[in-house]
Amino acid sequence: MFPLPRRRWFGAFSVVLASACPWACAQSLPDLHRAALDRDPAVLAAQAALRAAEQRVVQADAGLGPTASVTGTRTETQYKEAPRFSTRPFDATQATLQITQPLLAGARHAAVDAADAQFAQSQAALREATSESSQRLVEAAFSLLLARDALQLVQAQAVEAAEQLKAARRSYQVGTATVTDLREAEAQTDRIEADRIGAAADLDLRQQVLAELTGATAPALLQRGLAGDTLPPLPPASVLDWLAAAQDGSATLRQARLALQGAEAEVRRAWQGHAPTVDLTYTYTMSKDTGTVTSIFPRRGDSSAFGLNVTVPLFASGATQARVREAQALRDKAEADVETARRNVVLGVRQQFSAALSAIGRARGLETAVRSQELAVRANRRGYEVGMKVNAEVLTAQSRWFEARRDLARARYEAWLAWARLQGLAGTLDDGVIQRLDGLLIDMKMAQP
Repeated sequence: MFPLPRRRWFGAFSVVLASACPWACAQSLPDLHRAALDRDPAVLAAQAALRAAEQRVVQADAGLGPTASVTGTRTETQYKEAPRFSTRPFDATQATLQITQPLLAGARHAAVDAADAQFAQSQAALREATSESSQRLVEAAFSLLLARDALQLVQAQAVEAAEQLKAARRSYQVGTATVTDLREAEAQTDRIEADRIGAAADLDLRQQVLAELTGATAPALLQRGLAGDTLPPLPPASVLDWLAAAQDGSATLRQARLALQGAEAEVRRAWQGHAPTVDLTYTYTMSKDTGTVTSIFPRRGDSSAFGLNVTVPLFASGATQARVREAQALRDKAEADVETARRNVVLGVRQQFSAALSAIGRARGLETAVRSQELAVRANRRGYEVGMKVNAEVLTAQSRWFEARRDLARARYEAWLAWARLQGLAGTLDDGVIQRLDGLLIDMKMAQP
């Protein structure tokens, strides 16, 4: 048996936690979303990869621009000449400036195209990581609210079972009920207590999951819940619209397509290994010395020259052809990856759309079931009071009523979770969607038994 004061422990704990963490209580779903994005390692990794891809673009662009280098040398010489072997020292200093501008470099242009594709692919990867992080947050938040609702329902069921147990004891004492009714009421109370312990443990686990994602507890979230009759607007015929949106906006599919573009650029780059290259060069040299082996007179001079360097590849022992075949094989793999990603996106949209429709249908059916079961409970109670029903029938009606209420809450949360997953597949699970989901959560008092 679970005493009444302890059944109020969860609500009291929430109040204490809220007073201890006022900054956490002020958090809404968008606040939790931003906190989750700031600490999600997948998002941080995608951001770092994007910065690296941006620098690869800079490097590829630099390959088409001019390069300059300065080389300086200084030598000191001790010269001895026979027959007297007298030592004559002299030194020389030289500085050279060389500037090179590529004129014909097809491989470098292909490298720029590949770097641009990789940069766009990194942007799509960041979008996908952000969407997945948002989806994890929504699932964690809604799972927490569902666990909270389940615990509240079990607590309310415990109150009903306790009242029925009291009635069974009174009836047994006055001889209007059998010992079987009393034992069934006690067994029902014990079973509900076990369910309460499990529901409390599940709620604690959901809180830990959300805290791991956001870095903080969110007691204010426990004071909110879905509006009773709110379900996602999802006409059955809109599946084609969702499929079209996913084909255009899916970050996963976009990554695969951009990877294919990069692979095609790598094929062009490999083919350019057969092509000649042309570079324009300019060289300026300044030199001076205090003499040479054959002269004792110092010299000083400057020179400049323009040049055109032409390089024609002739033979590389098959390495160039091997690189071309490798790039072509990787391009074929990228094409297959695009088709795989497309099929996965289509399948995911159809699965989540069906899941959402199924949850919506269950929720609408369970709304009627809850009302019917509530009427059944009242009828069984009146029948028990006048001796027309036994205690087992009352307990069964109560169990079915609470099970219908629990299943209704689960169906509503599952419908919105499937809708959020559809948004993620379509590439539209952003701050606006999170704000809309937050608007669905209304303030409500914690259920008190």
